[in-house]
Amino acid sequence: MKKRLFSPAFLIAVLFLASVACGPSGDEVAATIDARVQAALAQVPTETPQPTVTPAPTVTPQPEPTLVPVATPQPTGTPVTWPTPQPTVTPAATVTPQPTSTPQPIPASLVSASDLYDDLRLSVVEIRTGSDLGSGWAIEEDWVVTNAHVVGSSSSVSVRVPNAAGGFRTVQGQVRGIDTRRDLAVIKVDHGASVLPTRVINATDAGLPIVQLGYSAGVSGYPSIHTGIVTTVVRHSGDVVDAITVTTEDGRDGNGVAVVVFDASADPGDSGGPVLDMSGVVVGVTFGSVISIGDSPSKRVIGQQMAVSIRELNLVFEDLKQGIDTTGN
Repeated sequence: MKKRLFSPAFLIAVLFLASVACGPSGDEVAATIDARVQAALAQVPTETPQPTVTPAPTVTPQPEPTLVPVATPQPTGTPVTWPTPQPTVTPAATVTPQPTSTPQPIPASLVSASDLYDDLRLSVVEIRTGSDLGSGWAIEEDWVVTNAHVVGSSSSVSVRVPNAAGGFRTVQGQVRGIDTRRDLAVIKVDHGASVLPTRVINATDAGLPIVQLGYSAGVSGYPSIHTGIVTTVVRHSGDVVDAITVTTEDGRDGNGVAVVVFDASADPGDSGGPVLDMSGVVVGVTFGSVISIGDSPSKRVIGQQMAVSIRELNLVFEDLKQGIDTTGN
């Protein structure tokens, strides 16, 4: 807040009035006033000179720059990894159930006799009548086929059935039917062996690889095995053991007994045993060898073993099971 200042004239007037009121002399008064004026003036504060303000230069107005809109920065996007397209799975085709095919015989070129033996031997039995022996094989459950000359006149025979352990069991069999013309006989017996399948062949099957099994070695449980081929198939006009007239068996109807001729070395004791192709199918029943009658003594013809064709067995089997003698048929 500023102090109020009194002018010198005002102060002199005040002093003058005071002196008049008091009544001193003029000189005294004058001297007193002067002294008092000086003293009053000394009490008056001197105003400090203020610096002269330098005028600020007037700012020349600058043209305002035209504002250029700045693009708002966009946030950096996080890269998105796209899944690798997976291949569309083609639906699996529904498999149409196929009918179970009938097992086909294994080609002979792919099978050896040793491949067949372990299975076949269990179906080939040894037949004993007294001191004589022969062979037979399982044709049906409880039925065995052999030669008529093996059983002879016996109504009951001893049958030795092989087992997988290498031994055998002995059971009694009943001779039911005999055909001496075809040299066939059937035996009712509880053999328990696997049944062997059969088929008919004729002369067009010459060269067919075969195996023949029988007990010519006399080792119970282990029939001997011989290998060879079918030489031919013929017809005998009389009994199979009497080759009165022989013609080729070509599958046509005709008289005579169909006989399979083969070159495997069948021996005594093999009679009644099976002759099989390399699929294990029976094509004949061994009954003998060809003998040269003109020589003395008679000589065996090598490569001329004989078996009754399955054709003949098929003709009489059911009758033989019934005990019917089919020799004259």
